[in-house]
Amino acid sequence: MNLLELKEVSKIYGTLKALNNIDLSVPKGEWLAIMGPSGSGKTTMMNIVGCMDKPSNGSVILDGVDISKENPRSLTAIRRDKIGLIFQQFHLINYLTALENVMVAQYYHSLPDEKEAMQALERVGLAGRAKHLPSQLSGGEQQRVCIARALINYPMLILADEPTGNLDEANENIVLDIFRQLHREGSTIVVVTHDPEVAEEAERIVVLEHGKIARIEDNHRGEQEEG
Repeated sequence: MNLLELKEVSKIYGTLKALNNIDLSVPKGEWLAIMGPSGSGKTTMMNIVGCMDKPSNGSVILDGVDISKENPRSLTAIRRDKIGLIFQQFHLINYLTALENVMVAQYYHSLPDEKEAMQALERVGLAGRAKHLPSQLSGGEQQRVCIARALINYPMLILADEPTGNLDEANENIVLDIFRQLHREGSTIVVVTHDPEVAEEAERIVVLEHGKIARIEDNHRGEQEEG
C-alpha cells in the first residue's frame, strides 16, 4: 500500500517550472532517496510533500488524503501529526536544552511529556546530554536532537533534507545507523541528499533534472527506470 502518491504534480513560478508533471508513489515502509543538481526541484518537492507549500497542478495523496486541496490550517495539522521533518540546518532553540527542544514538538502536538522526550533522546544516544544547550553540543549531537524531535510524535513519514550535509564521517555514520534502525522498524523515509553514499542506503533513488524525474534507480535489483 502506498503512503505517498504524487500525480501529475507541477510547481510553476512565473515562467519557471520547478516541478514538471511529476508522478511518484512511495509504499509504506520504503526508504527513498531524492538526488539531483541544484535547481532540479528537490527542495520544491520536499516542501510540497512536507505540507509547507502546495503544487500549482496535480495531486499529492498522503495517507489517503489529497493534501494539495487542504487549507493552510489543515496542512499545519497534517505536518504536525503525520510528518517528522529533519533539516540540514538544525533549527534548535538556542536557550532551550536538548530535552526541552524535543518537548517543544510535543507541546505543539499534544502535551509535553519529559519521560517520553528523554526516551527519544536515549534512542539517539543522547540521554547523557539532555540538559545541555545547543551551543554545548557538537554538530552531530545537534542533528541527533533534531531526529529525536522529529520522531517524538511517531510520524508516519520522515522527511530529511540533507541530514548529513553538515556532519563529519563519524557523525554521518551515527545518523545513518539511526535511519537504518528506523527503516528496520517499518518507518517510511524520504531523504534528499547530494551524497551518493547516503543515497545508496535507500531502496530506491529518484534522480531529478530540470523539475522532471530523469530516472529511478532500484538499489536492490540494479534496475533503472527512465523518467
